[in-house]
Amino acid sequence: MPELPEVDWCGRSLARWSAGRRVVAVEVLDPRSIRAHRTARPTDGHPNGRAAVEAVVLGRPPGPMERHGKRLLWTFGARALLLHLGMTGRWTRAATSFPKVRLHLDDGPPLTFGDPRLLGGVVPLELADGRAALRDELGPDALTDPLPPFRGRRPIKVVLMDQAVVAGLGNLHAAEALWRAGIAPTAPAESIVGARHTALAAGVHAQLEFARRLLDADEEVAYVEDAGAANPFPLYRRGGEPCPRCAGPIVRDVHAGRSTWWCPGCQT
Repeated sequence: MPELPEVDWCGRSLARWSAGRRVVAVEVLDPRSIRAHRTARPTDGHPNGRAAVEAVVLGRPPGPMERHGKRLLWTFGARALLLHLGMTGRWTRAATSFPKVRLHLDDGPPLTFGDPRLLGGVVPLELADGRAALRDELGPDALTDPLPPFRGRRPIKVVLMDQAVVAGLGNLHAAEALWRAGIAPTAPAESIVGARHTALAAGVHAQLEFARRLLDADEEVAYVEDAGAANPFPLYRRGGEPCPRCAGPIVRDVHAGRSTWWCPGCQT
């Protein structure tokens, strides 16, 4: 599932691939992926999606890419496309399964959005509306903003995945950041104060930068869940293996319906 590093890679790659070029044609292979507003429901498809996207991208050079959490805003003059990858979406220049939207450029290969589960989408908007939607109902960005104070007794792992509290962290990177900070995923959120809060902020930042560097080594994005993909993460899906830090056994628990791999020996 794409989290902040994968979304960030997507935005920077789209900006790089389209630099100095223009979109000359829009191909909509699945109308459900063009949304009239920010939503994850395919039933909320735009009634005239291709024309709405064409009104944004044709005749204007691609502008800067803005990101907040797991959302992207691709600007085209006074208009923009709000991009959301959902759980399985990706933008690519390569052949991809389940293609939904394709932007043809005046030079080079087209840019294709693929999404097997149809939870992501493209929302054509006026620029001001796009900037509002980019941050709507989201907490501070996990990479660029200070980590907020935490309240309540929910487990900190669950709180970190709450996009209204911190925008951008998902299951994998929240768990790995907690391991870097030496904090158990079951710790009550309100207990993460002082030095523990400082350690968690450093762990989140280090984890996201680590993932960004890994992604920058490839021309196309690869998700760790992809068939045959490498797993470069110290704990993810490594239940029963020794912890790289203390050599204690890594265990798997479930928090809010999601698997968490962590080390009871060094996460307190």
